[in-house]
Amino acid sequence: MRQATAELNEEYYARIGQIEQANPHDVLEIEASDGVSAIRWEDVLSVYAVKVTTDGVNGMDVVTMDEQKKEILRGVMWDMNQITYRSVTVKKEVEVVTEDEDGNEVVEMQEIEETTLTIYLHHTTPEQMAAAYGFTEQQNEHLALLRHEEYSVMWASLLGGFTHGGGMIGSDADWVGTGIFAWPLPQSFTIASQFGYRTDPFTGEISYHSGTDIAAPYGTPVLAAAGGTVTVANATDPWGGSYGYYVKIQHDGTFDTLYAHCSSICVTPGQQVRQGEVIGYVGSTGNSTGNHLHFEVWEDGQRQNAMDLFKL
Repeated sequence: MRQATAELNEEYYARIGQIEQANPHDVLEIEASDGVSAIRWEDVLSVYAVKVTTDGVNGMDVVTMDEQKKEILRGVMWDMNQITYRSVTVKKEVEVVTEDEDGNEVVEMQEIEETTLTIYLHHTTPEQMAAAYGFTEQQNEHLALLRHEEYSVMWASLLGGFTHGGGMIGSDADWVGTGIFAWPLPQSFTIASQFGYRTDPFTGEISYHSGTDIAAPYGTPVLAAAGGTVTVANATDPWGGSYGYYVKIQHDGTFDTLYAHCSSICVTPGQQVRQGEVIGYVGSTGNSTGNHLHFEVWEDGQRQNAMDLFKL
């Protein structure tokens, strides 16, 4: 099962890669119909399991995988995950961080022409698929059972992105949060890439980075920056729309935080977490070249610089 989903993940993200290559852009945005930038494999596998075990009189077992069943799984995956895109070019004035000859950071305003490629991921729900496939009342009962939280954890554990862990850890970081926030790692570690527009040191082009990258060793616990409700806990798709295994938490109706590229996570959607609670572990899944935490803060649905909320 893990090998089959890995192969189908490659097919899915290869199609996204083809769209990226065919449409030159400065900024890539991935938007999902349900806010989850990953394939919801727990939903796909639940629909698939009902389809292969109860479809007609020749039901198949769901445990083993062969070419016939992989083809069924492929069909379910593509039925539930459709891709469209749009490219828009605009002129805008942005703050760009550069360095002077002494190595000091300089912030200046520059007018740029920026092309944003937005790739839309349309996730079809299991209920919609049940209607499309004409599931019987008995099949719908089986589907509802498989969508129970315990099976979500089972699928994630089976595919490799969920681990039983958690607990509370204190942080000895030098960064002190303002307002509701605390540092999302046990130590300060090194800021590898800042949020916002920068002149790329390799290409010399102005590029946009949607979060703050904090370099940390593999397996370092990732901590909830504030208490709240887990809204996304992707532990089944290791690419995750470039985020890899990732968690998103909603706080106080205004702020959301996102923690990406984890090696594994240990929370589930809907779970209530406290500030400092372990929600995952540092890794390099998704679009990543080394172990780090990609940390985003959203305010009223818009990304902002997380470092504006911390001080030394």
